[in-house]
Amino acid sequence: MASLSWTTIVVLASDWIIRIALAVRVIMRRSSVPVSLAWLLILLFMPFAGIALYLLIGENRLGQRRVQRYKRLSEEIDGETVAMWRHHHLDWNPEEDSYRQAARMGSAVSGLPPLTGNALELLSDSATMLDRLIADIDAAKHHCHLLYYIWMENSRGIDVAKAMMRAAQRGVQCRVIVDAVGSKPLLRSPLVERMREAGVRVLAALPVHPVRMLFARIDLRNHRKMAVIDGRIGFAGSQNITDETYKFNPRSGIGPWIDATVRLEGPAAHALQTVFLRDWLLDSEEEFESFESFFPEITPRRDPGSVLHVIPSGPGTRLDAVHQSFLSTIYAAREELVITTPYFVPDDATKSALCMAAMRGVEVLVVVPEVLDAPLVAAAARSHYLDLLDAGVEIHHYHAGLLHAKTMTADRKLAIIGSANVDMRSFWLNFEITLFIYDDDFSSLVRFMQKDYLNKSRRVRRDEWVQRSILLRFADNCAQLASPLL
Repeated sequence: MASLSWTTIVVLASDWIIRIALAVRVIMRRSSVPVSLAWLLILLFMPFAGIALYLLIGENRLGQRRVQRYKRLSEEIDGETVAMWRHHHLDWNPEEDSYRQAARMGSAVSGLPPLTGNALELLSDSATMLDRLIADIDAAKHHCHLLYYIWMENSRGIDVAKAMMRAAQRGVQCRVIVDAVGSKPLLRSPLVERMREAGVRVLAALPVHPVRMLFARIDLRNHRKMAVIDGRIGFAGSQNITDETYKFNPRSGIGPWIDATVRLEGPAAHALQTVFLRDWLLDSEEEFESFESFFPEITPRRDPGSVLHVIPSGPGTRLDAVHQSFLSTIYAAREELVITTPYFVPDDATKSALCMAAMRGVEVLVVVPEVLDAPLVAAAARSHYLDLLDAGVEIHHYHAGLLHAKTMTADRKLAIIGSANVDMRSFWLNFEITLFIYDDDFSSLVRFMQKDYLNKSRRVRRDEWVQRSILLRFADNCAQLASPLL
């Protein structure tokens, strides 16, 4: 009995010592106040489980070896490409003051400059996007590089896989990166073995296993959706290698999925290439004697073309890149700001920026799906509505499917399309890719697409919103407490 009593005392004392030590660590890390308070509450009210939870997801640990390797690769690859762009006068210096600051911020946080001379195509239909990608793979001469969070083993996923196999069999270098969690079914399927047998190199990004859990946070994911063909053509946006039927459930109202992707030709394909090569070399054992063949010389266009700024972000050396670039865009807007995103859980800085934009006279519209596949995230999003509505922000619920397109337009002069949601996971946890496009004509095309989303949406009215039941409001506010950790 005495032995059991002492064992209990030792266990309880150890639990409190570890919790106090972790609480001190939380305070000393100087994270945002909401995040710090959330973890302190978890450590206080969740004995044992709070410790395990913090050790698993409490810090954005990518792993020291991985961080150092990523930093070295970034300096090595970016240094060569930036020098080449400047030599050919492809980097861009904006004349307009408001967007000059936004572009400078993007360059500072990403390490990559905005590039001129690009031809762009907006793909707002999933079938068209996949058809265009397959056609470009079939026409490839040197290499096909694909990086996607989710690659489904459905009919369209098989179509893309077959195109890659055909390319590999005619001597084209084919490399595929898929996230180890997002594409887990593919990595366990016979299809991936067939791809490898045909000569396609398939790599699982950020693998999850017990050893890695000791040194890195396992829910840090590679959420990018992009492709580079022959170093001249690129794709980037919100669509994975699947069609609009992904997770389609008519009974629950989830789906069809609505995405947006940009197909580009020009120097910006080089910028996407630098992102792919860094990610490939991070988890691959492949060594390259030279990167020159992946960056072919691109003949300058007679017309200036579109200016495109590739902003990669993630828990490596450029953690806050997309967040800071988003904030710069919001502050630069003078007349109108339209945002579409499936997962809308803004941090305090983003929420304040949106409210201040509306209060200074900018028409701010946020379009989100009426039905989401993540109920907790949807509840956390709703908890922010009243503050935004009070400031004059318009919120619209899209009812024609799950609006998965992550877009923003500012004054019809700047368009943003990418893989990043307006939430803390995209801002600080995931590897993302975002395109900032400084082109009035293309921005108008994106704005026209957003108008179609708005036509299929219902505006949330403040008077109706405040009349919701106390139980619903309480549930949403409880979800908000977890928003810094989502």
